[in-house]
Amino acid sequence: MTGWGDDGRRLVRFLFGSVPRFLVTGVVAGVLVVGGLVGGAWLSSDGRGCPEAVARASEGEVAGEYEGLDGMRVRLRYDPGAGRGTFSVAHWPYEGSPAYRKEKTFGAAGTWSLSQASGVAETRVRLSFDDRPAHRRPLETLVVGREGDERVLFKETDPDNCPSTVLRRAGS
Repeated sequence: MTGWGDDGRRLVRFLFGSVPRFLVTGVVAGVLVVGGLVGGAWLSSDGRGCPEAVARASEGEVAGEYEGLDGMRVRLRYDPGAGRGTFSVAHWPYEGSPAYRKEKTFGAAGTWSLSQASGVAETRVRLSFDDRPAHRRPLETLVVGREGDERVLFKETDPDNCPSTVLRRAGS
């Protein structure tokens, strides 16, 4: 309040003198909490937002190499003459793998196909592993989606939350 002298002190006393301090403290704390939650959500999403599922996609559009967190990769190849797709994965997660597990990921190969979800406007990639890991269930289904103009694959989650596993085209 330097330079305002008595006028500044009177203004502060007028604005806040009749308001109980606990109310002012509560309002300030509420603004800080809401601001922190909104800011944290924005920062954690890379500023991109959640991917949206696409209703239709062809094998040719989906084929390619995708990358995720911690080195997770999938390469989807499609041979239109044979009418089938093959894939390879590296650092691929097991479904619901607990944090204490030593081996949380693996590498493998197999075939893939697209399917339409019944009653839902989304296209899914179904992975069929040649040598399915024993006693552990790998992530086998991904939803085809978009983030802006970018094609992505993501693990289906609760529609009220952004998916934790999003794979983007390699090099993008």
